[in-house]
Amino acid sequence: MHSEIRTLLSSTFGRLLQDRHPAAYARRALPAHDVAQRALWSELAEGGWLEAGAQAFQSEYGPGTLPMGEWAGQALLTLPYGPSAFLAGVLLERAPALSGVVLDLAAHPASVRCDRDGDEEGWVDDYGPSAQYLRLSRREGGWVLARHDPAQLESVAGLDPTVALARLRGPALARADLREEQVLPALQNHLAFLLAQLTGAAGASLDMAIAYAKEREQFGRAIGQFQAIKHPLVDAWIGLDNSRYAVEALLRARAAADPGLAALATRVATAAARRAVKLSIQVHGGIGFSWEHDAQLYLKRAYRLAVEAERTAPLLQA
Repeated sequence: MHSEIRTLLSSTFGRLLQDRHPAAYARRALPAHDVAQRALWSELAEGGWLEAGAQAFQSEYGPGTLPMGEWAGQALLTLPYGPSAFLAGVLLERAPALSGVVLDLAAHPASVRCDRDGDEEGWVDDYGPSAQYLRLSRREGGWVLARHDPAQLESVAGLDPTVALARLRGPALARADLREEQVLPALQNHLAFLLAQLTGAAGASLDMAIAYAKEREQFGRAIGQFQAIKHPLVDAWIGLDNSRYAVEALLRARAAADPGLAALATRVATAAARRAVKLSIQVHGGIGFSWEHDAQLYLKRAYRLAVEAERTAPLLQA
């Protein structure tokens, strides 16, 4: 059944991203309100993919969350699909009263900042004025979800050039209180998708390095035949495979939050991803450090996702 689900999603979600959002597309760094970006978001919405975090979808296709996240990572997706489908949409399903806070996701992709009440930074990914900006904050005895005005964002330069970064400014336009049991399972599933996306980005970078190691020759042999390159590549591949097992374990526990498992999965996935993308740069040699090569895009995306995961996982702890 698991393989059938993967095949089904491969012919739909995966093919959609491969056709409409290849990794080269991310180089253009288009905002979410660009015509091409809006068209792709409409396809995701009309295809029912914004419901991927919903209970009904998870019950039937739950194992598909991992490959979906990996495909998003491989494509260097420049739309806030994960926060919209696996966090904002799920919170709205669990707490219908949030309809006054969360706007229509099909028209307004959701960029979500997760933190603890009192944090001053308030950084959030900037997807332009057509997106909605939510801040999910943990506080004593519960959570609060607030929506902020896109016009109040202060844009800044970030590490990942394919997605802009901004600071939330001004008071919230709308807000609502949430209980622990409404938030924690959704936040954990969101974390699982985030780690899957991280694994996908790192895996795509490692695949590029492996392909290059088979082609690039030195001293009359492909460099992949040298132990100094072959063994690290194998170790990195095993590390990413372990990440997949960790994410699958986290997905199986989606009905109830498991802070210990979330922390463990985050450590495994972030360490493996950072190792893989750094190795990819090294295997590619001089060209790997150049702006023209996609290796640097995967490295920057992996580091950004790793930081986001490391900031999210502790929020599951009381």
